Amino acid sequence: MNILIIADPHIPVPPRHYGGAERIVALYAQRLQELGHRVHLIAAEGSTSYGGKLFLHRAPSLAYLSRARRKIQFQFLSLQAGLPCDLIFNHGRFDYLEALLRSGRPVVHMAHNPLDADQIAFMEQRVRSRFLLYGVSHHQLAAAPSRLPSMVIHNFVDTRHYRYAPQSTGYLAFLGRLTNNKGVHTAIAVAARSGKRLRIGGTIPDEPGARDYFETEVAPAIASGAVEFLGPVDDRQKQELLAGADALLFPTQWSEPCAVVVSESLACGTPVIGFDIASNAEIVEHGHTGFLCPEVGNVEQMVAAVAQLPTLSRQTCRESAERRFDVRVATDQLLAAIARAGMAPAPQAR
Repeated sequence: MNILIIADPHIPVPPRHYGGAERIVALYAQRLQELGHRVHLIAAEGSTSYGGKLFLHRAPSLAYLSRARRKIQFQFLSLQAGLPCDLIFNHGRFDYLEALLRSGRPVVHMAHNPLDADQIAFMEQRVRSRFLLYGVSHHQLAAAPSRLPSMVIHNFVDTRHYRYAPQSTGYLAFLGRLTNNKGVHTAIAVAARSGKRLRIGGTIPDEPGARDYFETEVAPAIASGAVEFLGPVDDRQKQELLAGADALLFPTQWSEPCAVVVSESLACGTPVIGFDIASNAEIVEHGHTGFLCPEVGNVEQMVAAVAQLPTLSRQTCRESAERRFDVRVATDQLLAAIARAGMAPAPQAR
């Protein structure tokens, strides 16, 4: 097939540091190319070509005229890129798809962020035919029921490129944006109460309150030597951080649809400790690949989970990632789903 993949214009594909959605785009593009499909890409400046044509687009400013101009320009760009293609695989904003939806091309729309009733109603009003809504967790889709054809594939990694570490080196890890809803302050408290060293990798996002949060909740722990702050990490540094950890602390406190970092950790053989919130129970197998604490924000429950880490098998974590969260498994599921929907030929066995 000729497949057009669309990514948002903010972060290149693949991302250099932060960029979970762009990482998923890159993995799908590479795997579909490996399977013999011709992959075209609309993405941010600095992106990589995957054998087909690469179309670059830029993010608008916050000004209304800038946003309106970029949206109109995108209609022409998307038609130029998409009309020769057999399938549109969208990872960007749904409201930018107007021209492609009218063209009648089959569209798979992957929702990386939470969905609500207003978004679903907007989709249902504009979808005409040959459309598949792709959710990254059952929890995400259940939050906004829809009449649209849908499927769920959890976020994933390429486990072939993740180093399995049968032994940890005695510290806890946190990896993600340094914001209140990600709960890094909880990870700092858990490490201190557990008597464990905490290594933190992540970015301070350019959003209201983020810098103040970092200065108040994170910087004092760095200054005291209680934690090690690595800053933004690339793929090599990320694997080093995760592979050496006793566990990944994942104290997110919001309804995260499906965090890629959990799959990354399991691929290294590192169990995950988080709260039983949103999609976490779909990803972490409690008592096998990690622990889920029932009360969000409860430090003592996480400390108790840290004490139980010796009961878990790192090999089990790795095998779970290979079986459930690998790009080859996900791509097979994707191609089978679009074939069942009558949007593409059935995939050939490989």
